[in-house]
Amino acid sequence: MAIIKRIFIYILLVIIGLIIGTFIYMQGQKPDYDGKLSLKGLNDKVDVYFDKWGIPHIYALNRHDAYMALGYVHAQERLFQMEMMRRVASGKLAEILGKDLVETDKFFRSLMLKKTAKESIETHFNDHPQIAEAAKAYIEGINEYIDEGSFPVEFVMIGIPKEHFSVEDMYMIAGYMAYTFQAAFNIDPLMSKIKQKLGDKYLKGFALNYIPGTERIPVFQNIDSSLAFADKINKILTDLPVPLLVGSNSWVLSPQKSKSGKVLFANDTHIAYAQPAVWYEAQITYPGYSIYGNYLAGVPFALLGHNRNIAWGLTMFENDDLDMFREKLNPDNPNQVRFKDHWEDLQIIKETIKVKDAEDIDFTIKVSRHGPIMTDVLANAKGIKDPIAVWWTFNQTKTQILEAFYKINHAKNVYDVAQAASLIATPGLNVMCGDKEGNIGWWAAAKLIKRPAHVQANLILDGSSGKDEFLGFYDFKDNPQAINPPQAYVYSANNQPDTTVDILYPGYYAPEDRANRIVSKLNQDKKWDIESLKEMQTDVISKLHAEEAHKILALIDKSKLDNLSVQAYELLEKWDGNHQTKDIAPVIFYKLLYKILKNTFEDELGVNDFEKIVSTHMMQRTYPALFSNDSSLWWDNINTEKIEKRRDIFNLSFTQSIEELKKQLGENINEWKWEKVHTLEHLHPIGRQGGILAKIFNVGWQGVFGGNQVINNIDFHFNGSGLYKATYGPSQRTLIDFADLDNALSVIPTGQSGRIMSKHYDDQAPLYNTGKYRKQMMNKDEIIKTAEGKLILKPVK
Repeated sequence: MAIIKRIFIYILLVIIGLIIGTFIYMQGQKPDYDGKLSLKGLNDKVDVYFDKWGIPHIYALNRHDAYMALGYVHAQERLFQMEMMRRVASGKLAEILGKDLVETDKFFRSLMLKKTAKESIETHFNDHPQIAEAAKAYIEGINEYIDEGSFPVEFVMIGIPKEHFSVEDMYMIAGYMAYTFQAAFNIDPLMSKIKQKLGDKYLKGFALNYIPGTERIPVFQNIDSSLAFADKINKILTDLPVPLLVGSNSWVLSPQKSKSGKVLFANDTHIAYAQPAVWYEAQITYPGYSIYGNYLAGVPFALLGHNRNIAWGLTMFENDDLDMFREKLNPDNPNQVRFKDHWEDLQIIKETIKVKDAEDIDFTIKVSRHGPIMTDVLANAKGIKDPIAVWWTFNQTKTQILEAFYKINHAKNVYDVAQAASLIATPGLNVMCGDKEGNIGWWAAAKLIKRPAHVQANLILDGSSGKDEFLGFYDFKDNPQAINPPQAYVYSANNQPDTTVDILYPGYYAPEDRANRIVSKLNQDKKWDIESLKEMQTDVISKLHAEEAHKILALIDKSKLDNLSVQAYELLEKWDGNHQTKDIAPVIFYKLLYKILKNTFEDELGVNDFEKIVSTHMMQRTYPALFSNDSSLWWDNINTEKIEKRRDIFNLSFTQSIEELKKQLGENINEWKWEKVHTLEHLHPIGRQGGILAKIFNVGWQGVFGGNQVINNIDFHFNGSGLYKATYGPSQRTLIDFADLDNALSVIPTGQSGRIMSKHYDDQAPLYNTGKYRKQMMNKDEIIKTAEGKLILKPVK
């Protein structure tokens, strides 16, 4: 009995020890918001005040120390996010996550981000001493945390080794940002497949180019089987452990449109939802300079923000800066392709991928004059007849995007921003700006490609004839842009910009829905203030969706509907396009819209190709015109003997929709509420595994307002399930009145911290999901008075 008792006591002590040890370890997972730390490489003392949201306000005596402190505090909150970003960009995910990520690594290595990063550093980086000093100091701060700070629990769980960051990593992360805008990888192969399989008559049914009459951003100057590889690329993008950049809204109002008589600024960038949140907010101040910005993991300069002179934001330009070329392989030499009248050798690059718990994998990248051949590095490329090479602006230029944003961060007026924007080659960005002098500006910043007149940029081009070749870039002065335009505002919602040289630049632009709503509001004869901007930025009404619903209902035979269907019909008939959580009409509309598109396109495209295109901007720009065209070939179901028309598809789809909704949500239509089907969960790379890990790492919220292409664009993939899990939306909402810079407003989707033990891991989620905001503090006295912690960083003696 005594032995059993001793064993029991021993087991109890072990359990208590484990609990205490786990508690102590998890307490060590909290970031340092208070206290004193000594950092190697620091020149002078730096004070870091953390406000109630965990946002650091850094006060340094010089530039180097300010950026080193930023690197340190950024790393203590987001080191795992930084690690994932650089591993995606460098193609090193399989080294820590195993064989399932090998194809992803092959894909990103084939994009040759590392090569371009090295060339850019050699060409530009050291030519700008102030930029180089700030960037290197930021990297020093990250590495000092790696050496001295507590490692995030994710590193322990996955087994990630300690490894210092480098300037090269920083440039590769910028390259990954450039890649994430590439709709071409989705659209070009599919459009080529439709042309090849169905012919030009069917292809013309898609909105390949600008649709006359739709909203354009105004300019104003006063200055085959070979297509199968696209399926694999789609899967790679879906499975990435870090978020993709998607779209955005921004508008800037001149003083004559504001109640305060100063510039008003609004921006919300649309990025795939993930945990941690994409942006890390921080204020840094040193003599002669103060900035409040939103920082990307591993990048030292704010991509969004404001200093005491200007505010700037971004939306995605969505221009087409990537072309695919079908190469003609030499039948006698697999390492040669045809160009005009001769065979050219392919450049051969050998790569080795380290794989966790498996043997290293050697593979070869082949590069033609047009770029890397992507079909050679994907597992499902067997049997492909013609290799596809990728020509990408990023690899054709030496990137200066980091230099551009350093200059924007330090700009004093919109004209300084214009000069900085001219350095951006890719990704294409709409740079939005206002300054304290009352100027406003917008620049579609990118290197815009000159192509031969006959080239259709969203099809795969001929790599062997020499007829489809790149002709150069347009001068930046020819880019769409506006400074102080007569309408007294500038805006962008990723829609087609107008032109300064009679050329509408090709791209993968968003449908006009958000742009139409923004313009209709800004054209009102009223004075704006922060409160009215709040209402506008969280607006969830789509007048165009309501119009499409009415267009459909006009062809529905109401006399043949049962009682439940009549109720649904009448709710849609009265719908104003609102997407509040208690609304019923959007539940009906999106089910109906999906069924119409499925019944229209799936018979010709097949299930896989239909699902790939149904949620794209291409489809969203296409269907409004299609719904007005009764003679379109797409209406006919090629699998039936009958020749279907638009009315047939609308009525069939309406019947199917109500039946499916009845099975999903019950026969009481009052229970078909938007909040039941439109949900938001922020997935952490580890939380994606589900179960208890999801409960620990993911941040969830049941039922959110917003929807497809409304201003508060909490969007989702169209699907037949009737469940619309939000996939992307505003990654921040920012509002600024230049009359009160110390009280700008913002919110991010979850929280500042990526550390699960921090109270700032998810503390902003309730604000975000209900359309509320918090302050972006810049007043030092107020910051010190209200700070929840003060971290003093000192040089090592």
